Amino acid sequence: MRTLAFIGLSAWLVEYALGACTGMSSADSGVCPASQCTSLVNNFSDNSTFASYGASQTADTQFVSELSPDYASITSDGLTLSLVKSDTGYQGSTVYFTDWVQYGTITVQIRSGSTTSGVVSSLQLQDESGASIDMDWVGSSPNSVQANYYVENQLELSQATASSLTNDPTSSFITYKIVWLPDSLTWYANGFAIRTVNREDTWAEGEQKYKYPSNASRLSFSIWNAADSSNSAMTQQWAGSIPSTSTETQFSMTVERVQIDCYSNTTDSADSSQSATASDSSSMSAESASEVDLSNFGLSSQNSSPSSISTSSSGGNDLSRWLAEQNMSSGARQVHALGITASALSSFGVLIALLV
Repeated sequence: MRTLAFIGLSAWLVEYALGACTGMSSADSGVCPASQCTSLVNNFSDNSTFASYGASQTADTQFVSELSPDYASITSDGLTLSLVKSDTGYQGSTVYFTDWVQYGTITVQIRSGSTTSGVVSSLQLQDESGASIDMDWVGSSPNSVQANYYVENQLELSQATASSLTNDPTSSFITYKIVWLPDSLTWYANGFAIRTVNREDTWAEGEQKYKYPSNASRLSFSIWNAADSSNSAMTQQWAGSIPSTSTETQFSMTVERVQIDCYSNTTDSADSSQSATASDSSSMSAESASEVDLSNFGLSSQNSSPSSISTSSSGGNDLSRWLAEQNMSSGARQVHALGITASALSSFGVLIALLV
């Protein structure tokens, strides 16, 4: 039943976060472009990089608000997305990146808006098939961040990793990072890995394939009401609901800065060896991506006290083990395997069937 907790979230993501691709959003034609990741740094000081809902996009536009009424805007703090109370309930916000990302590093400074139960702030990388890489801040646990991923709309709450942060993520900007490589996927908070998944550990024997996100995906930020009528009761159970006694009429998450370092895979005809390059064109072996020095992806500059994060995960991720291994070696950061249990459900339709 815990797997079903994200069904409402999955439907929400498909409708909103991915609406720009599928045409489910009235603001989009439904035609998905070829992967065209653009490395960038945006501190949202230039209004021309952001387009409000329905506004014309220019060559400078990098992020677009997708929902109406539109509660996303550039403020003095950065890109601010709000969940606003109206006569019909709470209306949220979604902003997406105009290009597509297929592997690379996403680094963000975010202040969560999830100050009370029922409010969810999210960062997603989602593709057309329903695969998603997420970081979620849930109001029922306001001092933590959850790292999760899934494929084919098969969400598994039991595999989410919740990491507690000493600094209040709702009152201060904290740096988060997702390093998505062909062979591994790692989430960071305050400069420390909170979860790692290796592609080789996602092999589903029954389906004879890897259950690992690998397609070009759309980056989006959102804040939303878990108890909205469009969401399942299990989603509300996961994130809670905004108390009826709450006097707050607006909750806001703010993205202070976004850095996207695109990954590219090229073949050298001279030796037919594969190499992977980030925006700085540094090379590494694609076959040994889990052993490479990830400083090419901006990981070496962040140094936080180990006491700033504690990690709990039903999937078995152990932050203390990761930190211990860093102390044993001053070389490249090592990537740990996290066993991924193959889903017993073969399709999203099966999940829906379980609800009726």
